[in-house]
Amino acid sequence: MENFADVDKIVAAMTINVQLFTTSGKNFIFLARRKRFLRLNEALERLALKGNKYERELWNATNRPVLPITTAYSVSCQLTVNICVLLPIFKLLFYYIWYNEVVLTLPLPGIFPYDYTLPLYYILTTILTVLLVQLCANTITVVDGLFGWFVYNISAHLQIMRLKLEQLLQLHVDDPNFHRDFVALINYHREIIDLALELDAVYAPIIFLEVTSASLPICFLAYQLSYLSDPANVPFICLLLSSIVLQLMIYCFGGEKVQNECDQLSENIYLLIPWHKLPPKHSRLLLIPFIRSQRVLVLTGYFFTANRSLLVWVSYNKNS
Repeated sequence: MENFADVDKIVAAMTINVQLFTTSGKNFIFLARRKRFLRLNEALERLALKGNKYERELWNATNRPVLPITTAYSVSCQLTVNICVLLPIFKLLFYYIWYNEVVLTLPLPGIFPYDYTLPLYYILTTILTVLLVQLCANTITVVDGLFGWFVYNISAHLQIMRLKLEQLLQLHVDDPNFHRDFVALINYHREIIDLALELDAVYAPIIFLEVTSASLPICFLAYQLSYLSDPANVPFICLLLSSIVLQLMIYCFGGEKVQNECDQLSENIYLLIPWHKLPPKHSRLLLIPFIRSQRVLVLTGYFFTANRSLLVWVSYNKNS
């Protein structure tokens, strides 16, 4: 409202405000549902420990890509914070060295009930702003990185189930171990479905908030790149834009991965089981996992499904 007549300053302020609102909302949801997050993590770990040595190795190998993905996302967030903090210092040094003028700017623009250009107030305001930005970056990395961990866990269990199915089909249907392993396979599949549904339930509001609010800062940042009032802000704008896009990609590609693993399991059940050689009573028995696998496991944001199509839709609307 203070800069109502200046569109550039309004856009710059709204970019930060929307991002802070999204971050605060995701953190609030995470804290409000912390017990469900903890139970989901424990259930996934407990389910993995039930497997044999080879299955646990497969589970670890499938989860290994989570580390470089979350590391890249964390580095992007930390670079954004560092640029946000260092940019005012570079401006101060530049104007002082070249123009012999002291120009004090804050890491994030704002209006305060005191004169922040006074040395003491400027130092305190800068420290508080840096702490706020660092807190937001660290907490949002945890929430988004944990989603990737859960997604790869679910995917690992679906891959283990495909392995169990292949091992089961090596037994003859009349083998006593076949029925025992078949019951265990059905129970394992049921547990995976329950965990995937719980993952969707706990992250649905976060995905909804992420997708609905991501378009605004992307559009605002694109506008700022088109009409630069200060070229020194380009590194910060580019890094913030990349961090927001990475946030959106984590959720969209995470949902896509779970859906693809589910489709692959359904395809394997259909192709690996020799339906034409089985007597009717055994084929009816094996229909149970096949019918269950037809239920597509998707991650949603209540009104939409998190997948690549959603990412394309958001990008298309942003370009429009």
